Amino acid sequence: MNRPRTVRVWAIGMLFSFKGGNFMQAMDSERDHKFVLWEAGAVIGGRYRVVRQLGQGGMGVVYAAEDMRLHGKLRALKVTSALAGRSGTGHSVEEAAILMRLNHPHLPLIIDYLTSAEGNGCEVMVMDFIDGMTLQAYLTACSGIIGASEAIAIGIQLCDALQYLHAQQPPIIHRDLKPTNVMIDHTGFVRLIDFGIAREFKPGKPQDTVMLGTPGFSAPEQAGEGQSDARTDVFGLGSLLYYLMAGGRKLDSKAGNVYPTMLPHFGTELASVINRMADVRPSCRYGSMEEAKKALESCLTGPSAPSIRNHAKPGLANKRKRSVMVASLAPGAGATFVAITLAHLLDRQGFECAAIEHPELEPEWQALLYSLDQEQRFHSTVQQAWPGKYRTMPSVSRRLHWHMLEPSPEPDDAEALLKFRFMLEGVSFPITITDVSSKWMASEHELQLTQCDVLLFVVDPFVSKWTTQRLRAVERVCFERMKANRVTHWIANKDFSFRERSEWLSMLPVKPICSVPLLPPEQWADQLWSGKWATTHKAWLPMLERAFKPIVLEIAVPQPQDR
Repeated sequence: MNRPRTVRVWAIGMLFSFKGGNFMQAMDSERDHKFVLWEAGAVIGGRYRVVRQLGQGGMGVVYAAEDMRLHGKLRALKVTSALAGRSGTGHSVEEAAILMRLNHPHLPLIIDYLTSAEGNGCEVMVMDFIDGMTLQAYLTACSGIIGASEAIAIGIQLCDALQYLHAQQPPIIHRDLKPTNVMIDHTGFVRLIDFGIAREFKPGKPQDTVMLGTPGFSAPEQAGEGQSDARTDVFGLGSLLYYLMAGGRKLDSKAGNVYPTMLPHFGTELASVINRMADVRPSCRYGSMEEAKKALESCLTGPSAPSIRNHAKPGLANKRKRSVMVASLAPGAGATFVAITLAHLLDRQGFECAAIEHPELEPEWQALLYSLDQEQRFHSTVQQAWPGKYRTMPSVSRRLHWHMLEPSPEPDDAEALLKFRFMLEGVSFPITITDVSSKWMASEHELQLTQCDVLLFVVDPFVSKWTTQRLRAVERVCFERMKANRVTHWIANKDFSFRERSEWLSMLPVKPICSVPLLPPEQWADQLWSGKWATTHKAWLPMLERAFKPIVLEIAVPQPQDR
C-alpha cells in the first residue's frame, strides 16, 4: 500500500479479483502472463491517451487516461489479460457485463469496453475516474482508526449501493467488501468498486461453484458451506466496519461472536449491530441491507448522518514532503517573482524542490526562465510533464525542476484542476512551490490554498487593488487554515521607504514574515532582457538571501545527506 498524501488520487479497480478455478491456481496462471505496459502518451483504441500508470497487480494494470473525444476528460482504464477462463471468456467480460446494466451514484460507471486492445490480447474496461482514495488509504491517513460516527456514515452509503444490487433480477451479490474496494472522496462520498467476483444469485443452488473472497471479510458460506446471497454482503459490510473501527484488525469469523466486547468504544448498541451483521450463521444476520441500514441509523446520536472529515490533513503524514503555494492579494503584487526567487534560493542552498506554474495562469515562465546562453541546454533537457500542458526543465544542479505551462497548450482541457492535482501527486521532490498569483478566487482554487502546507500571501504597497471581494476571500482562506492548524505567512513585496509605509504594513492581518526590497526598475529590466534572474545579480543576491531567509527556514526540508 502506498503511503497516502495530501491529495491522493486513486482510480477504480486498483485491486484485481480472480475468476475461474482455485484461488491459488488463478494466482499462478496470472503470474505467468506478461502484461504489455503502455508508456505515457500511448493512445488506446484510437481514443484514450495514457497519462500515467496508477497501479499494477497480478491480474492487470490500471491507468489514468485522457478521453480525446471529450476534450481530455480523465478516465480509468482497467487492463486485464484476455486469457480464457473455464467459461471461455476473458476475465473482465463478466464484470463489464454486470456494470453495464447498473446505474447508481455509489457504483462505478463503465464508459467503454475494448477487446484485444492494440492487438496485444488485453481487455480494457474504461470507467469514470474517481478523485479520492481507498478506505484502506483513508484509514492509514487517519492514524489507523476511524471513529464510530464516520464508520456508520460510510456503512449507510454502502447499504444503499448493496440494496440496489440485491434488488436486481436476478440479485447481484458483491462478495468482496473490503477497504481496498471502497473509495471515498474529499466530501465523504463513497463508491463501491471492483466487481471482479460479483455473481448473480441462483435460486435452489446449494453452494457457490467458485470459492472466492478475502480472508477477514468473506462470509463462511464463501468457503463452500452454502450459496452466497444478500446476507453474505451483510456479513462483509459488518466485517468492514469492524476493521475500520478496530484499527485495521481483521475479523476472525471462526472465533464466534465475542469480538465486539473487546472494543468498548463502539458503544453497546453499535457493537450489537455489528455482532449481528457478522454472525457466522446466515440465519442470524439481518435479512436484507434495508434492515442493516435501519440498524446503523439507529446508532446515530444526532438527527442526521455525520459527514466524513476531510482527509487532506491526515494525508500529511509524510512530513518530509511540503507543498507551498504563493498567492498575491491583488494582480501585479509579485507572487511570480517571489515563487521563482524562492525556488532559486532553495536550489542554491542545496535543497531539492519543484517549482510549478499553476494551470490557471497565462503561460509566462518559459519566457522568464529562458536564457540566450542556455538555449542549447534548454532544448536538450526539456521534457513533457503532462500531455499537451506542461514541460519540465531541470536546473544546472538538477536539484530544482521547473514545471512550466506550454505557451500554446491544447484548448478546452477538461478537468484541468483535477489533472493538475494529479500531476502534483507524481512530483517526487520534498518541496513543491506553486505560483498561483491572483488566480485563486474561484471556490476550487480557494480549497487548494486552504489545503497546502504553507501559504505565502504576497502584497505590494499599491492597496487600491485590494478589493472588498478579495479581502473577504482572504479572510475565509486564513480562517479555514487557522482551524486546520496550517501555516499562513504574508510577504511585503516591492518594499521601499515612503511616507505611508507604516500604515501600509499595519493593514496586513499579521506582521509579514519578510519584506522584499523593490528592485531598481531600470536594472531589473536589463536583467530580464539579458535572460538572467535577480539571483544572478551580485549586488542583489546577498540582499535577497537576507530577505528570504525566514521563508527558507520555514519550509526547508532536511535532505538525507543532512541527517
